[in-house]
Amino acid sequence: MQQHNTQSFTLTGGRVIDPASGRDELADVAVEQGRIAWIKPPGVPPLGEGVSVEGLVVCPGLVDIHVHLRQPGFEHRETVATGTRAAVAGGFTTICCMPNTNPPLDRLQRIAELQQTIEEQAWCNVYLLATATVDNRRRELTDFPALLEAGCPSITDDAMPLQSTEHMQEALQKLVGTGRPFMPHLEDEELSGDGVINAGAVSQQLQVPGQDSRSEVVALRRWAQAATSVEQARLHLLHVSTAQTVAEAQTLRAANVFSQLSLETAPHYFCLTEEAVLESGADARVNPPLRTEHDRQAILQALIDGDIQIIATDHAPHTPKEKAGGLIEAPAGLVGLETCLGLVLTRLFHTGHLSLSDILAKMTCNPADLLGLPAGTLRSGAPADITIIDLRKQWTVDPGRFYSKGRNTPFSGQKLTGQAWGTIKAGQFLMREGELRQDAKL
Repeated sequence: MQQHNTQSFTLTGGRVIDPASGRDELADVAVEQGRIAWIKPPGVPPLGEGVSVEGLVVCPGLVDIHVHLRQPGFEHRETVATGTRAAVAGGFTTICCMPNTNPPLDRLQRIAELQQTIEEQAWCNVYLLATATVDNRRRELTDFPALLEAGCPSITDDAMPLQSTEHMQEALQKLVGTGRPFMPHLEDEELSGDGVINAGAVSQQLQVPGQDSRSEVVALRRWAQAATSVEQARLHLLHVSTAQTVAEAQTLRAANVFSQLSLETAPHYFCLTEEAVLESGADARVNPPLRTEHDRQAILQALIDGDIQIIATDHAPHTPKEKAGGLIEAPAGLVGLETCLGLVLTRLFHTGHLSLSDILAKMTCNPADLLGLPAGTLRSGAPADITIIDLRKQWTVDPGRFYSKGRNTPFSGQKLTGQAWGTIKAGQFLMREGELRQDAKL
């Protein structure tokens, strides 16, 4: 989406939080030519129009490195246009798109074609993660260097997890020296089998196949085995869901098995347990599955302790018809772009578990720094990608109001506190006072 914005304006009177620089203070933020011009104490004459954001939080545009936009191949579920509008509505200015599309994002022509669509239709910045194997068949690895050169910030096997140690070793080796981690979906398929929810009391009660929670940590141990023969191996663990995985990651870090080992989780893993399936049915079916209360508490504690550095959504839209197929037949996944910030503020900030700066670091500079994205900071000269947050805004999750095509959420009807008030990309308001600007020059 080309934007030609020459507007100058100053956000005045807000609480400016920039975790990348350690800033947390009342200040004015000036924007000029699509970039941050300066940040100064309140009361300085504004640059251009003064926009009062008194009582609101001004922070770097939120960054989500785990989003399924579904295009190409599954446009009935989501498109670049609808998914990125949902991102902007949720306060996100930069997202990374997962490559399990049809065809998958495994070669340069496919990357280029989707990048062109993004240029024409996306509301926010979109980066394409490339898939690890050709045609997602898990037989032959893709050309990692060429894909990185084409603008993909990293490589992932999300939704198509590698199973052989040899493939894992080769994948790690291909990224040595690039500064980028491999991003695995941790699942040992011998253990997960045909499980549709977590193996335990709820799967037994409902008499549906359960997925052994050890599947995640066993896969991580296999990656660790692969890393023993690769110097400077880097790994970023997607959607961590179990206490065992957190503990194993702590052990591996202490042993320096990887030169870098980072973890992400999603709001549903610290907000919900497998019990949510009893109330929400297939809308609570995700992969990895929602786990036990012990796991939820471990994920929460890992966020507090800093063992989990990134919060992502794993936004995965499906149609109502697909989800109506029931637990066994319905595909896994839930939508998260428009509920993430509210859930994080409600469950982590307003409860006192994490400071606002710590939360925002996990949603701005940490994911941006991990993948080398030009995002996540309000430093002078940086792109003016900004999120403005109303910490006190009380609202109820209503899937009927989503900008996403997806309605599949187990959070429907939940009352949340905290929401994006405004979203600015490259110096242009795309959302203001909670409403998307239909007059934005896309």
